[in-house]
Amino acid sequence: MRITTPLIALCCWAAANGLQQPAQPGHTRTASRLSHVSRKQFLSIPFFVVAGASAANAKELSPLLTIASTGMGLLKPFFAVESGLQAGSYDATAVRAQIATTIAENPVVVYSYTLSPFCTEAKELLTSLNAKYTVVELGAEWIPGLLNSEGSAIRAELGVMTGQTSMPHIFIKGESIGGLHSGTPGLVSLMESGSLTEKLSAASAINSPAETL
Repeated sequence: MRITTPLIALCCWAAANGLQQPAQPGHTRTASRLSHVSRKQFLSIPFFVVAGASAANAKELSPLLTIASTGMGLLKPFFAVESGLQAGSYDATAVRAQIATTIAENPVVVYSYTLSPFCTEAKELLTSLNAKYTVVELGAEWIPGLLNSEGSAIRAELGVMTGQTSMPHIFIKGESIGGLHSGTPGLVSLMESGSLTEKLSAASAINSPAETL
């Protein structure tokens, strides 16, 4: 048993209450187009820690995380706005170049938070498949105070590039496949369809038996 992040509580609440998604707003790197919402309002929302079990075996996916992922999808518009507010002003060209270099030089990249059970489960799943992957830890979590300026900028720019600001964010052979359950198509969806091993093999991202000894 471990204490999961406040994000799970928020996502489960959203899934239970059926939040409606507004129309997708235009991409923005600053808060200038959001003058009706203050930074303080977005960053001072109270969150509550809930208890849950992290998957002991990555092949046995956590039902709690599956439910919480529905809430995360409903909260996507909130995270899109919040990520820009938290990142503030940054050099988008430099950050995008950094991301491009990372995903070009590594067959599988997992952008991650160290405390996120979604990220932990994604990494455990890849490990169980003997995959080679590079982890880029952006910080402990997305919550202000747990994510530094560099991590915030990368998160915001990933959102501009792909529309996803949640972690994990996984790239295989330079292509975004989304997160654990979210995205297009998402790590779990790829696994369940039988396509994940094929993609990893095509990217030369599966360790040989000798490499795992």
